[in-house]
Amino acid sequence: MVVREKFLRGLRVSGLRSSSMMNPARLFLASLIVLLTSSSLLNTEEKPVKLVPVLKINTDLDRRTVIKPSKIPGGGDGLFADVAIKKDEVIGELGGQLRTEEDYPSGNYYMASIAECAWEETHPYRYLDAKHFGAHVSRINFAPKKINGIETKFQNSALVQLCEYPYIIFRALRDIAPGEEIWASYGPNYDYNFMAANEVRDFFCGLLKLDCTDGYAFEP
Repeated sequence: MVVREKFLRGLRVSGLRSSSMMNPARLFLASLIVLLTSSSLLNTEEKPVKLVPVLKINTDLDRRTVIKPSKIPGGGDGLFADVAIKKDEVIGELGGQLRTEEDYPSGNYYMASIAECAWEETHPYRYLDAKHFGAHVSRINFAPKKINGIETKFQNSALVQLCEYPYIIFRALRDIAPGEEIWASYGPNYDYNFMAANEVRDFFCGLLKLDCTDGYAFEP
């Protein structure tokens, strides 16, 4: 019961006051917030709404970063330091919708795995879908660790899995200057098809002053 109550404290509560937090059962049910798309708003009688638990995070950390267009071609929005961030400091906590094995959304590139050592506390959830409610760190873009065997030193942050709440954080690998874009690895199992685009290749190779037209390989 202690483990369950600890997990429940990490869920977002919508429309409740502190008095309702006294009852863990009520807290768990109230933490299932309704996520509606525009189509479901128009068709509420035809489509049942889906109740999804959302992990509560410390959004105060987001004050040190800003989301704006990435420097990477086709990279969409990226995350930039708004203040100086020191090595080993926590950049932010990853929030989002908690997902089970059965509820894993295919084709969603915002998925992160919860560490197995935390499964007892997060049961039955094993994944975090950061597409919505993911906080600023959900917009950290990928940069390769190596290109053609050469260390790039592009990655200035790393995803860290924890055995207890908040379960997933991003930590600075080195000092990050204000205005610098924050990049990380997405791990060995991510789909890196976008790295095959010529403009992305030329961008990263250009930062290293490499000519990659005759050969190009990267390591995440």
